This record gives sequence, structure tokens and C-alpha cells, in this order.
Amino acid sequence: MNIKRSSGLLLHPTAIPNKLGIGDLGYDTYKFIDLLAQLKQSYWQILPLTIPEKGNSPYSPLSSFAGNPLLISPQILVEDNLLAPADLTSLIGYSDSIDYASLILERENLLRKAMANFSLQNQDFLDFSKNPWLDDYSLFISLYEKNNQQVWSQWPEEERNPSNSLKKQLKIKLASQIAYHKFVQYLFYKQWKSLKAYANSKGIQIIGDIPIYVSYNSADVWANKELFQLGSDYQAQFISGCPPDSFNEDGQIWENPLYDWSKNKESGYTWWIDRISYNLEICDVLRLDHFIGFTRYWSIPAKLYDAKAGEWKQGPGADFLHALQKAIPQLKLIAEDLGSLSPQVTQLKEQFNLPGMIVLHYALDDWEFANANLPHKSFIYTGTHDNNTSKGWWKDYAYNHDIIKSNFYKSLAQARENSDFIINEDSVAYDLIELAYASNCLVAIIPLQDMLNLDENYRMNRPGTAQGNWAIRIPQAYASTINQEKILGLISRYHR
Repeated sequence: MNIKRSSGLLLHPTAIPNKLGIGDLGYDTYKFIDLLAQLKQSYWQILPLTIPEKGNSPYSPLSSFAGNPLLISPQILVEDNLLAPADLTSLIGYSDSIDYASLILERENLLRKAMANFSLQNQDFLDFSKNPWLDDYSLFISLYEKNNQQVWSQWPEEERNPSNSLKKQLKIKLASQIAYHKFVQYLFYKQWKSLKAYANSKGIQIIGDIPIYVSYNSADVWANKELFQLGSDYQAQFISGCPPDSFNEDGQIWENPLYDWSKNKESGYTWWIDRISYNLEICDVLRLDHFIGFTRYWSIPAKLYDAKAGEWKQGPGADFLHALQKAIPQLKLIAEDLGSLSPQVTQLKEQFNLPGMIVLHYALDDWEFANANLPHKSFIYTGTHDNNTSKGWWKDYAYNHDIIKSNFYKSLAQARENSDFIINEDSVAYDLIELAYASNCLVAIIPLQDMLNLDENYRMNRPGTAQGNWAIRIPQAYASTINQEKILGLISRYHR
């Protein structure tokens, strides 16, 4: 992966302000890309664009392939003559947070109107419908709706594990629903590809995300049961999580079903190759989430539901990455290697020449060590979607830790060649941005919340909490509140 010294912004599209209740792939997002270009950024890190299965999190999706219908721009549907301007009247009005429940119903009504004005014999649609993942997804989601959105393991036996002949019958029986879901995915794909092309034309690459695990209640598991550690009752035998550590004395349970890596290998890792190939079609670079799990993973017996009862199991390692590399010549991956790194993780990352990650919120505990040992090609962040905003981090954590404040001040003074300054709540976000830009990492990625100096109320996600996540909206006047002169000065000074 050929990368240059540069910078970018991190923001999920849903948070981009507009008057339609949720950020989407429409005109306001094109304006956001214009802002990226004005700020001389090279990357937009988007996080997953998938359909949340629960908790509004795209990291727990109903499919690893399908795009979220809520991201489809109604305004562009009007421009394409699939909706009338009057259809959008009830949508107009800015909201400070996302009301997912009402939006889902509202948008489905619009999308069904759009479908009534579209010919399913359109050649572009027919070509898109040949995507191999689309058949499984559209049948799964149609059955999911038929069964009142129950987890697939609670469906009638014949629908839990249908034979090929039954699948054909179900596709006939559910033809109109299946056609609707294929149409929705076509709209998402068409709008996203146009937006990505615009970003690329402005010199901006899109960084996507591949969560290592998938939801149990997903088309991925339902259609590929043999690739996961399931019992004869289709229930997960072992689930994901992590062992007890200094942050969590009981460990963590993530609940995702674990892969049967031997069966994945027997298949030639086909599902993984298809998944990453498709995501590289809609993104330029992919962050491989929880990279540590490809060397070893924590396996928790599902019946015990106790992270302490888990044990380490061997991951697929180099064999898996060799298969990806062979199948996908233009493989561009970032290894999300946060956490306790074993020598095996570092060795695997270096063997395949993958850039890793560093997060200043964590690294400043021992910045001298971290900075001295950083591979220069790493991607550095002030924080991620799972962190507090930098302003919130300073108030709630860093301000009470003298070692962090000392490391922060000394490293920034060294970068500035000047020690005559004070770090405080009002300056901390831009000070952290400067430290990221000054680092020897090739790429610095900044959450937009930090560039806007927003507080903890604009945090995207709080790991371990089920409610209130992924619902923030960035303030409407965000573009005018960025100190563009300062950012452009830092980019020039630190050669970003």
C-alpha cells in the first residue's frame, strides 16, 4: 500500500447535518467532501455503512454487504424523477439527534414510492442484481420480515436451513419483497458510487471498515452456517469477547458467533474474499478491525456466558492474509492493532507490510515510548468513534492524570520548539491535532468532533452501553466553526 504523509477526517455519514433527520448520501455530504478538499485532506474515514441489527451500531449489521437504506438521499431520488418534491415535505426540519424508529418507517414509505416509479427491467439494475451476495441477503431480509423480525434461529425449521429447492419456492412466494430489497440496495450502491467518485475527483480516498465479527442474526451466518461454530440446533457454541484485564476485571462478552477457521480455509476463504472484494469496490482502503483476532482470539463457551471461562484459540494468521493477497491484487488494508500486542501480531503485520494504528488518548500514557517505537507508516488518531471527544477526554480523564498532562506538554513543546503555552479545555482538541500532525506517522486521521472542539455530548459511541449511541448530529454551522487558517498552517508546517 503506497501511502504518503497526509491527513484526513473521521466521520460517519449519518452525523452530517441536513434537514432530513439523518445524514445521507445527498448534497450536504457533497459539501462535506468540498470542505475536506478545502482543508487539503487526503482521506475520509467513514466507518461501516451497513444496516444495524440492534443498538443502531453498524458494527452489528444484518449483513456485511448491504448498505443502510437510511443513507439513501431522498433529494437525489427527486432529481432522478423517482419521487416528487411534495413527497419530501414532511421530512424537512433539522434535528439535533437521529430518531431511528420513526425514520425507518418514513423512509420505507418513500422507497416504496420510488420503486413504483422505477422499471425493474432497467439494465443497470439487472446488472447490479447479479451480485452474488444479493440473493442471500434479499431472501434473508424478506424472511426476517415475514417472521416479524425474530432471530432466524426461531423461524420454522424449513426456513432456518432451506434446501436449494425450497429457496427457489421461497423466492417465488416472496418475489415482491425480494425485488424491493434488491431495488433498495441498487439505489444505495448507485448513490454511494457517485459520491465516492466525487470524493476521488477531489483527491480524497475513502477508508472503509471490516469488523472482524458479524452478528449472529445476519444473512452472513444464516447463509453460511458451516463457516461458524454452530451446534446442530444452529445456536452459537462459542462466542466472542476478551479476557479480564486492567480495564475490565470480568472481561468482556461481545456475543458474536466465532468462525470455524478450518472450514473457512477449506472453502478457500471464499466468503471473506467476496466480502473484502466488495468493500474495496465501494472504498479505497479498508481498516481490518480487531487485527489481533487473526493471530489468536478469545473463545467463550456460549452456555456459560462468562468471559472468565474463555480461552485463547489460534487464528488463521498468515494463511488467511496470503489467500486475500493472492485473490485481491490491489489489497489495501490498515491493521487495527489496538490493545495488548503479542509478538505474533507485530510479526504478522510486518510480514504483510500493513500500517497499524495509534490513538493519542491511549498513547499519551507513555508517549515517549510509543512515539519512539512507532512504525512511521502508522495511521495516528486523536481518538476514534469509540473514544470520548478530545475535549470530553480532557475533562473526564486526562486532566486528573499528571503523567498524561506531562507527556502531552513535553511532546507538544518539542514539536513547536516552544514551551510558552498552556493546555486547557478550550485548546486541547487543536493541541492534540497538532501533536498528531507533528508525529512521525505518515497519516493523521482526526474525528471531525475534535476539529470542531466539541464536548462529550457529541461522542459517537460508548462501548458497553446499549442505548444512546450512533445518534449524534454535527452542528449545522460546522464548516464555519473550523479554524481553517490554523489547520492549513499545521498541514503546511508538518508537511501533511
